[in-house]
Amino acid sequence: MRQGSLFLVLLCQIASAQPTDPRFKSCLESCFNVCDAGPASLAFGCREGCGDKCQHANDVRPTPYGSIAFGTRGAEGISWNQGSWAAADNLAIANCSRYGTDCKVVYRFEHTCAALAVAKGAQHYEAATGDSEKKAEANATAVCQQHWGTCLSDLAACSLTGATASNGPSAPPQPHVTSWGAIAYSAPDMQTGWATSKNDQALAESEAMKMCAQRGKACAVKAVFNKQCGALARDRSFVGFGTAADQRAAQQKALDACTKDGGARCVLYVSFCSL
Repeated sequence: MRQGSLFLVLLCQIASAQPTDPRFKSCLESCFNVCDAGPASLAFGCREGCGDKCQHANDVRPTPYGSIAFGTRGAEGISWNQGSWAAADNLAIANCSRYGTDCKVVYRFEHTCAALAVAKGAQHYEAATGDSEKKAEANATAVCQQHWGTCLSDLAACSLTGATASNGPSAPPQPHVTSWGAIAYSAPDMQTGWATSKNDQALAESEAMKMCAQRGKACAVKAVFNKQCGALARDRSFVGFGTAADQRAAQQKALDACTKDGGARCVLYVSFCSL
């Protein structure tokens, strides 16, 4: 085919297939530029493939898939707006593996929001969906508390497709300038309370105390932190607290502090990040 005829074919593709979409034209121009930058002897054959390549420039894969992974020591990971279940599973496991081992996918969601709530001791969990992250967190917490007692949900995301989804996976939410977390503890009855993602320190401490006081008689704030992770480990009456920028580091600090306090079999009871 002569080069002039090739241009006519490609112009026909523009007119008949996608006449009003600038992305097709932009793709074609970019493809031609790449071809022209290569060896002159291959430029013509390269250009012949530009039409087919750019014909599908506007094809948009749906990206509604999300997964939640859970592992040892309360490690958590979540993914959202992925193009396949495999991609969602792999990303959730990768995120979870930053904080623990033996991470496995425990929940999948599509075209909705989902959250994970973890019970004391980080051995049991429940997941649930909702029409927003906060609703999903509330649902997961409610289900978890029905089965396992006191639970905390600090992992949620929405996997939705719509007007903005056509540009690919949505960007993670912008981090808060301040995000206070607090842990309260009542030693005589070994009750705990916590708060996360609060705008000021006083509010975080107040909510942690309020939660602790539901069953505890001598609650006191033991850890307060901003844009960090916190953890509480306990072995009977022996207890330890830890805070750090990394969740795994906070967990280890809490376990070490519990052991130093006299615990022989310290177990994590609270672990979350307030970011």
